[in-house]
Order: sequence, then structure tokens, then C-alpha cells
Amino acid sequence: MRDPSPLLASRPSRRYLNPSHKPAWYAARQKTITRAQKRVERRLWPIFGLAFAFDRRIDLDAAFGRSAVDRSALVLEIGCGSGEALCSLAASHPDADFVGVDWFRGGLAAAMQGLDEAGAAANARLVRADAATLLRDGLEARRALDEVLVFFPDPWRGSEGRRIVRPEVVQSLSPLMQDGGRLHLATDVEGYADEARAVLASCCDAEARWEEVACDCCLPRPSTKYERDGIAAGRGVNDVCWRFVRGSVVRGCGD
Repeated sequence: MRDPSPLLASRPSRRYLNPSHKPAWYAARQKTITRAQKRVERRLWPIFGLAFAFDRRIDLDAAFGRSAVDRSALVLEIGCGSGEALCSLAASHPDADFVGVDWFRGGLAAAMQGLDEAGAAANARLVRADAATLLRDGLEARRALDEVLVFFPDPWRGSEGRRIVRPEVVQSLSPLMQDGGRLHLATDVEGYADEARAVLASCCDAEARWEEVACDCCLPRPSTKYERDGIAAGRGVNDVCWRFVRGSVVRGCGD
């Protein structure tokens, strides 16, 4: 198990150092966090938190104490919320590195608490950011993503232009993907999976393509409150997975 302590001293002292642009729809929905959640922030953000600015992207090798020859699988969860899935996966896959991104401080406080209790200080990190901004401006491309998780994203009440699986976001994501990397979408919103299929198909060309694959190619998805609430409300759950391939070679699940 890697010792994360050498990294802590080099981290910025400020808990949140984000780009100046903060999406208006996120700011309007941000709830006041409790005193207990603020205490969790003060105690655990120096361990789990990653900050970025437009002039300083996140170096994920440095964040996890990795060298060029000591890299493990890298998994990004977009919209990690309170961290229910992230905590489960980080605890059950200690040899993989996990990054969760979300905007809501209360959810991130809960995620930090869960990761701390799961003993995931060595292989899990959190970023407070708009995911689209993070993909476009916040990550060093040299550490490629092996898997991206989008579990029960906000449907934005019909505002399709704000859905996370949209062309400009996929275009930002593609350069960050490992050849053969996977994207796993789970949703209980009617039509969302088919819309995502259409978006990813539109982002394929001769240089790179997204190919739908069986979901057993991806990490097993833990059950979460969002899924359970959807099932209780009578909504069906759709899991769809894609493999990212550079060039036009078609690959099987095990390739």
C-alpha cells in the first residue's frame, strides 16, 4: 500500500482552488453545509482533495505518488455525489486509482468521510468542480483514463443541453482516454441511454471511435441510493458501456 503522506505537504493549503467560472445552475442549487460537514472538510480535504486552476492542471501521477513505470488502472467517476459507489469500488480495488468529481460540498464531505472509513486514503481522490470544465481544462493528458463512470447523472429536467453526455464533453474526454478504455453509463431516465448512444456515435471518426460493449467488460457497478430510489419508484435501470479505440481496429472485450 502506498504511503500518501509525502504528497500532503506539497498540496495547496486552500481547500478549494477552482477556475473562476462556476456554472450558474450549480451555484443556484448549492445547499448550505452543516458545521459537522465543515469539520469533515477541514480534517479530510488535505488527504483526499485535489485542486486545479486554469494555469495549473492536476497531475494525477503526482496525486497518487506514481512514477511513469508504476501506474495502475485509473478510474474517474463523474458526479460522485456522496461517494457511495466510489467508496465501494476504491475499497474493493485497492490496486486501482479512483478520482471522483462533483460540485456539491455536502456530498463531497460525505464522500470524504466514507473514503476515510473505507481506508482508501492511498487510492482515492476528490475534485470539487464542474465535470465538463475539469475534462476540458483540469487534467494532464499524460495520465490516461482506463474507465469513466457516469452513474445516474442528473437529467436536468429535460434540459438536454446540460446533460453530461453531450458532444463537447465527449470531445474533451476522448484525448484523456486510454486506448481500450471504457465508459459506463447507468441511468433510470427514459431515453437517456439511447441519446448517449447517438452522441457517442457522432463522436467517432477514422482516428478514434466509441464501440458499445457488454457491461461485464467494466467494473461491477455497486448498488446506490439513486438506483434503489429509482427502482422503488418503478423506473427501469439501463446500463450501457463503451470501449474507446484509437484507429479503426475493432476489439473484443478481453483485448
